[in-house]
Amino acid sequence: MSGQRETAREGRIEAHRLDGFIDAVFAFAVSVLAIAGAEVPHSLHDLMVALSRIPAFACSFATLMLFWHRHVQWRDRFRTHDTFSIVLSLALVFFALIFVYPLDMLFSSMFNAIYAAFAHADMPEAPQITSVSQVKALYICYGLAYGCMAGCLACLYRHSIRRMQGGRVEHIEAREVYYIQLGSMLVALISLVAALVLPVSGAWSAVPGCLYALLTAVYWITGNWSRRELARAA
Repeated sequence: MSGQRETAREGRIEAHRLDGFIDAVFAFAVSVLAIAGAEVPHSLHDLMVALSRIPAFACSFATLMLFWHRHVQWRDRFRTHDTFSIVLSLALVFFALIFVYPLDMLFSSMFNAIYAAFAHADMPEAPQITSVSQVKALYICYGLAYGCMAGCLACLYRHSIRRMQGGRVEHIEAREVYYIQLGSMLVALISLVAALVLPVSGAWSAVPGCLYALLTAVYWITGNWSRRELARAA
């Protein structure tokens, strides 16, 4: 009996260490996106350059935190730390570290395009994307990383839902998040295919990015489904 308690205690300690490591990795990824970069601004010009990155930083920060929060919800809800869950959690942070670079470049490029449309000049230190192939490569990198992160979360929820013993309400709430991640994977795949097959020139260059607006439909559909199921379970 004492051996079982010791094993359970060691398992809890290992789980907390893993949770702390995952949180630290996401914190590191956010620090990479820091608006001032690696150096503290030493002049007004440097400060203006740093502040010009706020919109891209805000969008990148929100996207990363969304994935982190989904993982926090998962571990608070299920608290499963078997080998499969550990591998998927580590895969999630692995892709987060890859995701941070195309994420920052994509949003920086988007806000630079908006700025250039009105000011007829590029923002300071804007990403240098000069060819169609580079635009395609950026969308492909972003879509792959986004889809892989959503896939890790979908697999985590699917694996845990099959083993959970909670009530019907808990199942519905967990399945809602699972369906959102599946939908996110599908949107990333559609954008990836668009980046591969569409002529990324002129107005077409924005299509792969604009397709992520379909995430709004994913959230709306899953939210309506969840509300209907919860009403039936009441």
